[in-house]
Order: sequence, then C-alpha cells, then structure tokens
Amino acid sequence: MAEGYRKIIKQGLLGSLVMVCFWQGEVVMAQAEKMQQGPASMVFTKHCVGRFEFELPQEMQLLTSGYGQPQFSIDIYHQDDKAEKKGVITGEHRLEQWLEYVEELRSKAAKYGPTKYVIRDLEPELKTLVYNEDSRVLMNDPNAKHDFSSFFFKDFPEQQLGLSIDGRANKFIARNAPNVDEILQQRLQWMRQAIEKIEYQPWPHKQAGVCLQRNILIANLQPPITPSGPYPTSAYKEGSYHENYQAEFFNGKDSLFEIIVNVYGKGEEKGLKEELSRYSGMMAFFASSKTKVAGREGRLFISDGKYSDTQREFTWVSTDSKINSVRYAHMEISGKIEIEDFPAMAPLNATEMIVGLLKSVRVRENGMVGVKD
Repeated sequence: MAEGYRKIIKQGLLGSLVMVCFWQGEVVMAQAEKMQQGPASMVFTKHCVGRFEFELPQEMQLLTSGYGQPQFSIDIYHQDDKAEKKGVITGEHRLEQWLEYVEELRSKAAKYGPTKYVIRDLEPELKTLVYNEDSRVLMNDPNAKHDFSSFFFKDFPEQQLGLSIDGRANKFIARNAPNVDEILQQRLQWMRQAIEKIEYQPWPHKQAGVCLQRNILIANLQPPITPSGPYPTSAYKEGSYHENYQAEFFNGKDSLFEIIVNVYGKGEEKGLKEELSRYSGMMAFFASSKTKVAGREGRLFISDGKYSDTQREFTWVSTDSKINSVRYAHMEISGKIEIEDFPAMAPLNATEMIVGLLKSVRVRENGMVGVKD
C-alpha cells in the first residue's frame, strides 16, 4: 500500500477540529451501550477490513478500499462502480477488461518515452504482463535505470470473477546490471509467490489472514518478511514487515466511515514518529478522550460538522503503535456522521452514534492467528 494508501486523514476532518466536548471512559462506554440498545428497526451490516471487523448501518456501503505489501497492491471498489477497470472484475469479458486497463497505462507512459511489453504470459492461471519504459531521453541520462511495470490477473472461474493485481517489486534495475533478466525473474517469482496467498472466501468467515472487501482473502498469518536479495528499494529492509489496508464507506448523503491500518516496517521509525507527533500536537490545542478501540489505546477527537448542527466529524488514532508490528500496527479511523441520515436512530445524536460505531470495531475471529509481533 505504500504512500498511495498511507493516506493522511482528510484535511477537512483535522482542519476543523473545534472540539465540542471531552469524554471520560465511563461516559464513552455509556454512549456506546445506549446505541446498542437503539431502535430495532435499524439494520446493521458486519464488514471485514484486514484483521478487523465492525458494524455499520446498512445504508453505508463500500466506496473504495485497498491493500498493499511489498510485492503487490490491490484496489477494490463498490460492485456498481463501472468507471474502474481494475480491482475485482466480474463477467464474461473480465480478462479483456484487465488487458485494456494495462494497455491504457502503457499508452499513457508512452507519451514520455518508448515503451514495450517484455513479458506477456496469458496462458497460466495467473496471467502476467510486464512492460518497460525507456526514460533515457526524458531524464537526459544514458544510464537511466530500467523501469519495469508488472501486472497480474488472478481468475476465479467458478465465481465468474477476476482480480487485477499491480506488482510492486519490479520497477528499477540498474542500466549496467549484467543480469537484468535474472533480477527481473527473481522479483516476479517473489511477487507470484505472494499472490498465491490470495483466495476467494465469501464473507462472513473465520479464516486467518487479511480479509478484504468483496470476498477476497490474503491468507497471510504474518506478512512475509522482506528477505535479502535484489528487491525494489532500500525502504524494504531485510527482516521488515509491511502490511497496509484501508476501506471507506459512504451512505450517499452526508455520512462517511474510513479505517486505515499501516504496519511501519524497520527503517520507518521517522514516519511513525511524525504521524504520532501530528496528533500529539493537536492534543495541546484540542480536547480529546482516551478511548480504546479493538483493545488498542487511542485518542478520539470529535468536532462539529461544517454545514450542519446535527453532523459530527471524528478521528480516532492509536497511540500504542509499534514499529514492525502487525498486532500493534498504526490505526486511524475517521469520518463524519449526520444523524438525520439515520432517522431510525432517534433519539440518539451523532456523537453517541460515532462512539457506538467505534465500539463495534474488534479483531476478527482468527484475524491475528499466527501473528508473532
């Protein structure tokens, strides 16, 4: 998931944090219990995101989600989103749709320099496309590195479903490397071995690993440790864990719920420190409450909505995050609730509903099975 998925919580949520109240733990618990005793007519749906699960009002549906580890990344969208050609692809022409997606990317890259497919392997169950971008003219450097982009398509024929997967462990190889093909094949093998862990698994389930939206499971008990060898960047230090996932849910009106989980690996101490410092700085100016979510220590900030007296915006951030730890990965949950979007929740207010939703977040059964750190 790298930088693309390490999304900084939306500026609208942080920039408008004018706090309206400060809760002690007992009050937070009371509000959550109050929501659980809410109207029977309100229907909630259980969702999984990674190693966690939670409940949201039925009206709140997936907008976008993503997963990443050093070998690959996946984007998943709402099933009715026809604008996206990647992610979970359904229907008879799913392979053609994936080929079009990759070709569009190659064509865009070709505007800046010569490109060509160097691998086009569509026979195996796991399809592979790799193209090379020659950036020597663009960079005005005859020794500019080889720039490879790799893409995979994993098909689940029984479900008439395919998954497009973007490779992340190929990219740059030195122009003067004597064994470019060998290095590329080693990286492709590393990616393919990781992709083998991807399964179709209908939700709800109790399978170990990382649960993604639309019935996709990464059957990793523990993220693979980065080995030594010709891998993509120095950021992925040997012996380092990397696992990042995110999902955003929206009701089509004025309510939003987003969760981001990021394992900061070895060598990323500075990044985690900066992330925690950002919220520590906010605590000096805004009231917040110590609030446990999914057994994790954290701080909850709630502010008034910008355009509505009945809307509240919120951010919860874990304060016990650790480097190279899956169990104590850095977590951020944010969003906004307009209570008038949910008339069945009356007489609760938006603040009470936010606290109740956060209390529903828990570690999935078997979600942490096999996790060592």
